[in-house]
Amino acid sequence: MSSRTSYTLKNLIANGINVLLTVTLAFVVRTVFINVLGKEYLGITGLFNNIFSILALAELGIGSAIAYKLYKPLAEHDHQRTRVLMKFYKKAYQIISLVILVLGLLTMPFLNFIIKDDVRFVNIYIVYAIFLFQSISTYMFFAYKSTLIKADQREYVTVVIGYFVEIISSITQIIILIVFENYITYIASLIFFNIIKNILIARRVDKDYAYIKEKTTETLPKKELKEMFKDFRALFLYKANSVVLTATDNIIISTYIGLATVGLYSNYLLITTGLRRIINTFYNAVKASIGNLYATSDKEHTYFIFRVINIFTVILFGGASIGIYALSNTFIHYWIGKHYIISQTFSLLLALEFYLKGLQLLLSQFRTSMGLFQQAKYRPIFSMIINLVVSLILVQYIGVYGVIIGTIISSLSTYMWFDPIIIHKYGFNRKATKYFIQNIYYLLITFIAGYTSYYVISLITLERYYILFTKIIICVVITAIIYSVFLFRSREAKYLLKIIKQIFTSKRKAFKERRNLEEANE
Repeated sequence: MSSRTSYTLKNLIANGINVLLTVTLAFVVRTVFINVLGKEYLGITGLFNNIFSILALAELGIGSAIAYKLYKPLAEHDHQRTRVLMKFYKKAYQIISLVILVLGLLTMPFLNFIIKDDVRFVNIYIVYAIFLFQSISTYMFFAYKSTLIKADQREYVTVVIGYFVEIISSITQIIILIVFENYITYIASLIFFNIIKNILIARRVDKDYAYIKEKTTETLPKKELKEMFKDFRALFLYKANSVVLTATDNIIISTYIGLATVGLYSNYLLITTGLRRIINTFYNAVKASIGNLYATSDKEHTYFIFRVINIFTVILFGGASIGIYALSNTFIHYWIGKHYIISQTFSLLLALEFYLKGLQLLLSQFRTSMGLFQQAKYRPIFSMIINLVVSLILVQYIGVYGVIIGTIISSLSTYMWFDPIIIHKYGFNRKATKYFIQNIYYLLITFIAGYTSYYVISLITLERYYILFTKIIICVVITAIIYSVFLFRSREAKYLLKIIKQIFTSKRKAFKERRNLEEANE
C-alpha cells in the first residue's frame, strides 16, 4: 500500500470515528436543548451561526491557498519554505481576527431588523457578543496550525484530539442545560472548549514540526505575494458564494417568516449536516492526497481517479439524498414529534440540494487541489446574485420552499455546468462532455431509486419506533439493488471496488501478521 493510500486510510478511519461520535452527541445535545429551551432558542442559535459564517468571509480563502502552497514543501521536506509560509499564515489570521471583530461590532445595531420576533426572553446582545468572541477565537488561538497537519496528510492527528474535547464538551453542555437551564452559560461553554481544542492541536504541531518555531527573517517574495493575493480574491468569491448558498437561508427565514421556522429548518439541517459530515470523512481524508496526486502523477491517471471519485460521490450523496427524501420526516416524527415536521415537498427539495452540494464538493476539492483559483473567479458573483434574488422573491410567496429553490437554481445555473468545464480544460486538457452525460444518467438513476424507495416505505402505515429501522433497511436495500444494476458495470466502479477490496485485504493481512508475531513472542 502506497504512503498516499496509507495516509488516506488513516485519515478516513479517524474522521469516520470522529464524525459518528460527534453526530451522535450532536443529536443527544439537540434533544436535550429542545426539551429544555424550545425552538425559539434553537432559532437564535441557527441565525447567529449563519451570521458569523458570513463574517468569516474575512478569511478570504487564505487557509485553502496556504494548504495548496504547503503540499510541495512538505513532500520535499523543505523546512525553510514551510516556516516562511506559516509565518505569513500566522500574521494573516491575526489581522483576520481583528477584521471580524470590527465587522461583528458594526453588525450589532442591525439585530432588531434581522430578527422579526419578540426576543425579550433573552439579552440578544450578550448572546451575540459571545458568538462574536467564539468566531474571533477560531482565528486568534492558534487555529492556523491545524492546516499544516492537514496538508501533510495527517489530519487523523487533529481528529483524535477532537474526540476527547467533543466528548467532554457535549457532556458539559448537557449538564448545563439540565441543571442550570441557561442558554448563555450553554453557548459560553462552546467558546471555552473551542479554545482548548485549538491550544491542544497547536501544542501537537509544535512538537511534530518543531522547526516552524525557529525564527526566520525571510519573507515571501513580493511577486509571489502578488500572485497569492490574486488567488485569495478568487477563493474569496468561491467561499462567499458557498456561504451565501447556505448561511443566508436562516437570515432570510428569520427576517420574513420568524425564528420558530428557523428552529424547524435547523432540525432538518442537523440531519443533512450530520450525513454530510459522515460522508465528508472520505473527502477530508483524501483532500491532501488529491493535491499530492496532482503534483506527482500524470494527467491521464489523475483524470481516471477523478471519474472514480465522481461515481463514489454519486453513490454516497445519492444514497444519502434518497434517505433524506424518504425518511427525514419519519425520523423527525419519532425523534422530537410531528409538530416539528415541515412537509414531504420540503424533504424532496432538501434532498436535491444535498445531492448537488455533494457534486459541488467533489468539483471544489479537485479545483482547489489543482490550484485553479483564477479561472472563472467571477462566476461565484453570479451565483450569489441569483441565489439572493430568487430566494428573496420566492420566500414572500411560497415561504421556506423559496429559500431552498433559490439555492438549487443558483447552483444549477452556475457551479454545476461551469466548474466541470474549468477542471477538464485546465486540469485534464479535455472537454467535459462525457462528465455531463454521465452525471445526468447518474441523477436519473438516483431519482428512480428515490421514488421507488419512498413509494415502498409509504405503504407501511404502522406507527412504531421499530418501523423506522425497517424503513431504513428497505430504503438501503432498494437503493443498493438499483445502483448495483445500473452503476456498477462501469470501469470506474470496478476500480473502486478493487481499491476497497485491497484496503480491507491489506488491513486483514496486517492484523494477521501482528497476531502471529504476538503468538511467536509468547
